[in-house]
Amino acid sequence: MSQRRFPVGVQDFEKIITEGFVYVDKTEYIYNLANNYGDAIFLSRPRRFGKSLLCSTLRHYFQGHKELFKGLAIEKLEEKWTEYPVFHFDMSQCKNDEPKGVESSLDLTLKAFEKKYDLSGENLSFGDRLKMLILSAHKRTGNRAVLIFDEYDSPVLNVIDEPEKIKAIKSIYNSFYGPVKSMSDHLRFVLITGITKFSQMSIFSTINNLSNISMLEQWEGLCGITAQELERDFKEDIAQMAIKFKVTPEEMIQRLRDRYDGYHFGPGMVDVYNPFSIVNTFANKVLKDYWFTSATPSALIKILDKYNFKLTDIDNKQVYDSSFDQPFDNMKSALHILYQSGYLTIKDYDFIDEIYTLGIPNGEVYSGFYNTLMPLYLNPSDDDNTSLLITVQRAMRNDDIDTVLTAVQNYLAALPYDLSNKTERDFETILKVLFDCLGIRTDTEVKNARGRCDVVMKNKNTIYVLELKISGAATVDDALAQIDEKNYLIPYWNDPRRKVKVGVVDLAKSVRFLRIIEKHY
Repeated sequence: MSQRRFPVGVQDFEKIITEGFVYVDKTEYIYNLANNYGDAIFLSRPRRFGKSLLCSTLRHYFQGHKELFKGLAIEKLEEKWTEYPVFHFDMSQCKNDEPKGVESSLDLTLKAFEKKYDLSGENLSFGDRLKMLILSAHKRTGNRAVLIFDEYDSPVLNVIDEPEKIKAIKSIYNSFYGPVKSMSDHLRFVLITGITKFSQMSIFSTINNLSNISMLEQWEGLCGITAQELERDFKEDIAQMAIKFKVTPEEMIQRLRDRYDGYHFGPGMVDVYNPFSIVNTFANKVLKDYWFTSATPSALIKILDKYNFKLTDIDNKQVYDSSFDQPFDNMKSALHILYQSGYLTIKDYDFIDEIYTLGIPNGEVYSGFYNTLMPLYLNPSDDDNTSLLITVQRAMRNDDIDTVLTAVQNYLAALPYDLSNKTERDFETILKVLFDCLGIRTDTEVKNARGRCDVVMKNKNTIYVLELKISGAATVDDALAQIDEKNYLIPYWNDPRRKVKVGVVDLAKSVRFLRIIEKHY
């Protein structure tokens, strides 16, 4: 059996095709996007979700490289194969966090294009140089130009917590993108990709016919790997991994689904797998959190800190459609950017009330998200955190809640800061972070008709309902009585798993940890 080549880190369409890498055929989407929709497109998708490959494929299509598309869907759709002048700007190359670095990167890219067309942009603004290129290319070739701006927002996101740098970079952008509006007669197609939209950006305000396709049903599978594509194009690879993991192909698909699937980019709820993780998984034959660990956790921390985001708000959050179209720098909540960044996705859509429900997409993001946040909410020591996680993981495998809570008690007692003034909400968050790190589904502030349960943990065989009494004269009997009085177990009565009531009380205010008094079945 020949060894398949997977394009790990390869985003150039030509390289993928000519060097025999596995390619999921998206060219029918490409043809329809270029010919049957609009002339100016904005697409938002999370990082490493195939945006750059999309841009590369479009570039080769508009450059008329017919030979690269042999055997693909577009070969039967396209008849003319016209060669257009294409100006492709990859803004992710602006890796320098300083505005000067953005200017330098733009200057180098523009100079390369100017050399091709025998032009000089000396003493001209970035916008005037782009305008001159568009006009010259149209005049010289007789065909209108194509503009592709990939990861347009990358330089701004790099300095997300530095307002002065954001302002300076926006100024550069406005000079660069400004002339595009007046160039519509000379442009065949414009594509802008990124993660989010920023206000006061001429790239959005000056392109009158710009269409945002990010949440339209027909484009949900444009980037990423759909469930149908996974089972069609990776059947051989799934079978090989099933043998290695000693499971059936169907069970292997379920493992892949649980870990990497679950993304939905519109009300059509098309299941999309994370392409970066899928490609790495099949290349390495190992299940790991590839996408999440490839990120810079500091960016996530900055976002959560900026909006004072509470972890108890992370799952099953309902929003209106208007929430998705807010510019990032005008947002009042972190939900929007968490969705666009791939940490949250659409879990459900109510067509009657037009309400979206957001949640964590899959196991990779679920565990990665909380492992990233554990040092922030708990102990900055990786060694201490790892020791606790191992103890809890083994105890939970045996449904030994006494060992679990005793380990948590000892852990909190050893923390190098005073927890004596923490509220129940703080401890709920600590427990949620801890158990979610292990993939144990944990909900806090769970509402029912008669009250609000502090913590619900769902293990494979058991559902634990915890009532916390952190301060005051409350006893463990009070905590357990409240579980009964408020019917906290009722919503889970038909669940075949065993139910456990847990009372957690701190009777001594000077003690820095939760004291576990008793548990009832």
